[in-house]
Amino acid sequence: MPVASIKQRYVAVTIALCLAAAHHGRAQQAAEPDNHAGRVPVISGGFGYVHNVSGGATSLIPQINPVLLVPFGQHVLLESRTDFTGFFERQNQTSGPFKGKVFKTVEFAQLDWFANSHIMAAAGRYLLPFGIYNERFQPIWIKNLQDAPITATIGTRTSGSGDGLMLRGVATQRPQYSLQYTAYFSAHSKINQLQAARVAGADASIYLPQARLELGTSYQRFLEGHRINSVATYASWQPSSQPFDLKAEYDHSHNGHGYWLETAYSFRQLSAPHFFQRIQTVARIQQFFASNGGGNGLPSIDTQRFDFGLNYYIRDDLRFISSYGRSFSSHTDSNIWNIGFTYRFLFPLWPEKRQ
Repeated sequence: MPVASIKQRYVAVTIALCLAAAHHGRAQQAAEPDNHAGRVPVISGGFGYVHNVSGGATSLIPQINPVLLVPFGQHVLLESRTDFTGFFERQNQTSGPFKGKVFKTVEFAQLDWFANSHIMAAAGRYLLPFGIYNERFQPIWIKNLQDAPITATIGTRTSGSGDGLMLRGVATQRPQYSLQYTAYFSAHSKINQLQAARVAGADASIYLPQARLELGTSYQRFLEGHRINSVATYASWQPSSQPFDLKAEYDHSHNGHGYWLETAYSFRQLSAPHFFQRIQTVARIQQFFASNGGGNGLPSIDTQRFDFGLNYYIRDDLRFISSYGRSFSSHTDSNIWNIGFTYRFLFPLWPEKRQ
C-alpha cells in the first residue's frame, strides 16, 4: 500500500530496520547466547517495467534496483543500491524496431556508523539529501508516479549522488516533536559509476507525530564551475484518520525555480468489495519557471504539468501502475502515458544459524 509513514526516507528506513534487528539480537543473546538474529546480510530492492508513450514516441523501460545490507555488529552497516535500467525506443521514434541499451548506475555504496540516536556518520557514495524526492521516494517500488518532478534535478547534480562524508541524526526528540538534521560534503569524481560533483549542503526538518506532519528545508552550495546556491522547502503529511498522503516541495536555483504538489488516496477504508479497496489514486500538479536559460537537466522555458495515476495493489509488494500526464509550454503541449508493474523483494543471503 502507500508509504505508511511520513518519515519514509529510504536510508532512514534501512537504519531503523537494522537497528531494530540488532536490538532484538542483543535481547535474545542474554537468554540464548548462540542466537545471532539481526546480523544476517540481506538483499532487498525492487524491479518493474514501464511502458511509456510521450508525445507519440514509445519507450520500453525495464528496471531492477537491488539493495545490499550487511550489518557488522551493532553499530556498523554496509549498504549499497545499484540501478539497472533499460531504455528501448523505436528506431524512428514512432516506427521501426525497438533499439536501446541497459544503463547501470551505483546509486549509493556507503558504510554507516551509528554512534547513537543523535549521530550517524556515513562514508562513501550516498544519495544527495536535497529536498524530499531524491533520497526518499525515487525507488521504483516506492514512488506513486514513475516520472520524477520537473525540479528533481535541482540540488542533485551531477548524478544524484555524492562521494564523501555525511552526518545525520535526531538533534532532539520530545513527545510533541522531533528535529532531524543532515550535513554532507562531496568531492569531485569522474570515476566510472562513481561520478559526483564537489558540493556541500545541509537539510533539517521538524516532525510532529500527533499531526503526522513534517516540514523541512535543504540548502546546497555547488563548488565547481559556475558556483551556485540551491534551496528547497518541503512538506509531507499523512493523517492517521485517513489513508491520505500529501507531499509538496518548492525548489530554487540559478537555472530556475518551481514547485510540485502530489496527493495520493487509498480506498482500503471504504465499505466496498475487497477488489476496490486495493486501488490507489494519485494526482500531481507542478510548475517550473526557467531562469538564465534553464539547463542542467531543467527545461529552458516555463513548463506546467498535470499527472493523474491509478495504481492497483495485488499484494503489498506487487502492484500494477498507470498514469496520464499533460505537459504545457510555449514550445509544445504533449501527453504522457505510463503503464506497467512494480515488485518489492527482500530475502536473507543465508539463513540464521543457531549453535
